[in-house]
Amino acid sequence: MSDKKEKKRLSRSAIVLIVGLIIIAIPVCIFAGILGISALQTGTPREGSRFDGDLEPAITDENVEAIRQKLSVISQVEDLEIVLAQGQLRIFIDTSDNLSEEQVDSIVTTAYNAVNSVTPITTYFTATDSKKMYDLQINVYTTAEASEIGSESSRQYKLLHKNSAEETYSIDDLAHPKDASLAAELEGLTQETESEEGEGGE
Repeated sequence: MSDKKEKKRLSRSAIVLIVGLIIIAIPVCIFAGILGISALQTGTPREGSRFDGDLEPAITDENVEAIRQKLSVISQVEDLEIVLAQGQLRIFIDTSDNLSEEQVDSIVTTAYNAVNSVTPITTYFTATDSKKMYDLQINVYTTAEASEIGSESSRQYKLLHKNSAEETYSIDDLAHPKDASLAAELEGLTQETESEEGEGGE
């Protein structure tokens, strides 16, 4: 008789259990590692920009100052603000309160031409297949405060805007609704609702 002891073999159920535990342990370890890395990086700012590879050529402070100088000499301009942020060049021009719509339109056109002379629209404000470029907003108004719908206010507010993906710019009239009767009706409904809410709260 042989004195050698027979080696014990794992049963099929034990093998299945071990394999199952390994399969479960792998994603658990990965998830635990991700949590650990995230915990270590908590409070650390993520550096980078969503415009990486875009906005080339960039609009510089010198460009902005050159645009400011051209706009500041426009007649009837009382206040001027230029904001360059988040891939947008936003210009706010406060003009004399007594200007007509035609005069405001003229200032919008003059401002657009001034921007184009310093930072050509096709170069700085038009995207290509490989990169995004700047968006442009030019706000020209006699007063920034909205007037009541249906009033005879002479307030003027024109907004020229061009997204870099657009071929050309558009101009919106923010001082007067496109459909005055509909706007007045909506305002009336709003006033009725506010009145009912006020009576209900008494």
